[in-house]
Amino acid sequence: MQTIYLVPHTHYDAAWAFTKEEYLQINERILEEATRLMETSEFKFCVEQTFLLNQISKRNHNLFQRLKKMIKAGKLEIVDGQYLMADTMLPCGEVLVRNILLGKRYCKEKFGVEVPVAWVADSFGMNAQLPQIYKKVGYKWLAFRRGARADIKESEFLWKGLDGTTIVAHWFPLSYRAGLDIDKWEETFIELNKFASTSYILMPCGSGSMPPQPEIPQAVKDWNQLHPDIEMKITNPREFFQNLESSGKKLEVIEGELYDDELAEVFPQVCSSRIWIVQGFRECEALLCTAEEFATIAWLLGAQYPADELRDAWKEISYIAFHDVITGCGVDEIYEDIREIFVILKADLSRILAESLNYIASKVNTNGRGIVVFNPLPWRTSNWVETNPDLPEGEKEQAGIEDKEVKSVKGGFVADIPPLGYKVYKVIPEEKKPADKIKVDGNKIETPFFNLKVGEKNGIIEVFDKAGNLLVNGNEIVIEDEVGDLYYHRSRFSPELIKSESGGGFQYGSFKPKGFRIEERGSRVKIAFENEYYCLTWPYRLKERFPPMLYKYKTLDIYKEITVFRDIPRIEFTTRIDNKYPNVRLRVKFDTGIERKSYFRETQFGVVTEPTEHFVKSGDSWRSEPSRIPNFMSWFDVSDGVRGITFMNKGLPAVEIIKNFIYITLLRSVNELSADGIAGPFVPTQDALELKRYTFEYALQPHSGDWRQAEMYKQAQEFHHLPIATQAEGNGDLAPELSFIEISPNNLILSALKKAEDSDEVILRFFETKGEATLARVEVFREIKRVTLVDLLEREDKEIPFTRRGFILQVNPFEIVTLKLRF
Repeated sequence: MQTIYLVPHTHYDAAWAFTKEEYLQINERILEEATRLMETSEFKFCVEQTFLLNQISKRNHNLFQRLKKMIKAGKLEIVDGQYLMADTMLPCGEVLVRNILLGKRYCKEKFGVEVPVAWVADSFGMNAQLPQIYKKVGYKWLAFRRGARADIKESEFLWKGLDGTTIVAHWFPLSYRAGLDIDKWEETFIELNKFASTSYILMPCGSGSMPPQPEIPQAVKDWNQLHPDIEMKITNPREFFQNLESSGKKLEVIEGELYDDELAEVFPQVCSSRIWIVQGFRECEALLCTAEEFATIAWLLGAQYPADELRDAWKEISYIAFHDVITGCGVDEIYEDIREIFVILKADLSRILAESLNYIASKVNTNGRGIVVFNPLPWRTSNWVETNPDLPEGEKEQAGIEDKEVKSVKGGFVADIPPLGYKVYKVIPEEKKPADKIKVDGNKIETPFFNLKVGEKNGIIEVFDKAGNLLVNGNEIVIEDEVGDLYYHRSRFSPELIKSESGGGFQYGSFKPKGFRIEERGSRVKIAFENEYYCLTWPYRLKERFPPMLYKYKTLDIYKEITVFRDIPRIEFTTRIDNKYPNVRLRVKFDTGIERKSYFRETQFGVVTEPTEHFVKSGDSWRSEPSRIPNFMSWFDVSDGVRGITFMNKGLPAVEIIKNFIYITLLRSVNELSADGIAGPFVPTQDALELKRYTFEYALQPHSGDWRQAEMYKQAQEFHHLPIATQAEGNGDLAPELSFIEISPNNLILSALKKAEDSDEVILRFFETKGEATLARVEVFREIKRVTLVDLLEREDKEIPFTRRGFILQVNPFEIVTLKLRF
């Protein structure tokens, strides 16, 4: 006999087509009705996210108590149980872990339940480390909607993650609303049965913020009378998975990221709509992790740990990580809250970080006034740091400054700092100019690593190795037509190009160079180029012979800044754009000279390889198209094994690779949520026209060999986690240079350093990123009393042997390691 497991549920949207408050009102009504049905019939129901349950506890105490009773009675099942249903591709791995930690702790504390099913109803794809994450937070099974690749033939399979961890998974072939229409259950069963691996069929019956249907209990009875050989029961996902496992069916193993061609059409667009959200999120998630690190170190030195403030910050970050918020695909109104959250987060986290650093610095013997430079990374680094110290009269003379009006001086230098530690520097006059400074000759710059040429009329760079071979060129602004919506890119013509800084595109418009200058600062050189774009110029034909003399309808102001260093092989770009051009897509273009079928990119807790193209059928033939799989995270690498280029960014996830060209999307200007009324409502989104000022930060670094040999994961971390300087005059016992924690080798990336949730111990989390078995060595500045391996919810597994101030540990490829340390 076949069994249909009908699962009534509702998907909670924290914010999307309605505001947060409106969705809370809607879902309070839904839960009221669901509770009434559960109390008076055989009805069962599922609820997903603990943010909603917590809000109900504050808004409607009586309803919350009734929900608790239904959970205890087994009629209401918490599925997923995360704080909110995060997008699983854009936030860093640590954000995903904390989101689950917040939710699962709430379920345990308030209801005494463990949540065994990860229910990913609406996220845009599934990153390759989720099997490991899910298993290490206690999930047994996974049910998901989006991302099923063409090679998935059955709805149940064993999903194998990047590190080799597996989890039993069910894909919703007809989405999470398969059984929503009661009158279509017959045809729904037929379709689901085509994909089912066993006689057990999961039929989710609900949708986004959808009220429960009181007719369901009677409809199930009617079904069972009409279908004596196909039983239908109202139940929950747990029962379905338990019976699936008991069937003994050997499931097919599916490896790697779950991201299909449909998502490849959608995700690059949603993650580049309202790009300020991803930019702000990247800044805040990095700031939160760094503030927490140094707050933990300050606590070990005697400061008070800001537990409540940090927990609130993780909740706010988790709210922005919600899949319809971070992707920018909601109505304008919901993003007013996000702007406010960003402002508060940046202010609060900057204060926590400053207070922690100042406290640590007060414990350092600085031997008078000094600049204490902190390194947030667990390996020794030489990196650029900027500082703005106050200078008393005596120190002004010592530093060679004669102007009495000067109170402080802003400067920067390459600091050499120990792992996750600090070093004290002094401001002293420069005795002589360094002989090996960067050489500048007109628009040509020579560093110890490469030679650079910048176009004075377009700001496009060319980078050569020391033998004169071209490595990469670009940083070219490209304007393209955009008449899509928040979900899809569409153009009115092909090719889509309106204009590029190299001259291609419509004949009527032109860029107008405004300024070019080079600032020499010894160990660092900045090249600044200003440009404008006008939609109409005269003459508008034969422009090579007749340069434009009349410009009208200016729509873009562009400022491009390129920075190169004497001691760092990284080229940094800061591009500022004041956009007044609606319905365009702005991208920046590079030519690497490397054409490959695949590239490597950072993912949560690791690195994955991605194809640069895929094949689609057109009539009787096949043609290749760019894969359009975004970078998602903060770096990607294109290499041929002999040489390569690593691209880094601060909040620019949408990337397209076409042969040897790299296109990084800066912004998309659209004015509808969904132009077809299918992906969402046909609602105007004036704010998504992006008629505003933007600053974009990205970088590239040429290298020899591949990304592993060149350790580009390390270089990318150093671009995103710069040293931090603070001025101090301490008389403490700590040495002028000290490492608090060192993790080696450097393919082990620090993810978290925090106070344990339930004890006065320290949680240290790191992961292996090269895909190599590694012997980890951890050294700390305090004497260790106990080291325990724990899961991602900080539950103890086994003790680890240690010495007085360190320990070693075998780490598997791409393994996430979490340790609890007692000092």
